[in-house]
Amino acid sequence: MGCDISILSRHNLNITNVETLAIDLSNRLGFSIEYGYYNIEIFSTLLENDLKEDFISLGYIEKKPFTKKYRLVDEMFQKKQLHQKYGDAVFNKKEYWFWYDFERYNDEMPSTEKIEQEKKELKIAQYNLYNDSTTEEYSYMYIHDELVSNDLHYYTRWWTFCKTIQTREYIEEDNYQNFRKSVMLDTLALGGDKAYFVNDQSNQLEGVGQGEEMYYTYKELEEFIQTRENLELVSISKTFLDEKYQEEVSNKQEDTLAFFDDFEDLKKQ
Repeated sequence: MGCDISILSRHNLNITNVETLAIDLSNRLGFSIEYGYYNIEIFSTLLENDLKEDFISLGYIEKKPFTKKYRLVDEMFQKKQLHQKYGDAVFNKKEYWFWYDFERYNDEMPSTEKIEQEKKELKIAQYNLYNDSTTEEYSYMYIHDELVSNDLHYYTRWWTFCKTIQTREYIEEDNYQNFRKSVMLDTLALGGDKAYFVNDQSNQLEGVGQGEEMYYTYKELEEFIQTRENLELVSISKTFLDEKYQEEVSNKQEDTLAFFDDFEDLKKQ
């Protein structure tokens, strides 16, 4: 089964709106950032404007000397506009649910439960930061209320990642440590003190790593990961600082693992 790494950590970014977040990210990470949203034409009709389906730029922050250019998207921008315009009455408009499979449900509107879930999601920050370039490898970060899912840096996929930590198999020391250092710099810059590395297909995590993490506070996420039955949490930094611990980790079953990194060994270098 193809499994990827999801890297989850805390943030203290200013998520008041897409502009304040873009400014904060640009200052902390040093990126040039264009920010805005993707327009959905059906929503534009409800909002009584004539915008076409495309990215709508709301502004651009340029960092000099120019390093990397990213785009920040507020995934809920138009939905929030609609709710501000119509209030809860917007959920009674069929156009709002244009993606909903009405044919399957005999043309009935979504259930009360579905509407309540939609209200809940409207209150959650859902931002996507990604590199705006066709010449570089795609990298991105999802930003929610207290958490980021960071895929700005690529090292490998999940099973090779496990082997690298457990037995140092496949390890290319410079690549691996540079990857860790990059994650460390991001994590600390955004207000976190450690990063969790989870299998995005893990049976034990109930969708955490696939997007379900957005419903958690950081404290709730930590408690969730730390208390999963049959999930063993391994300290990456400790495998470098304690040979006995490294030996114990090498014998653990890969499909039961999750990792965290507090970067203690790197901080001592």
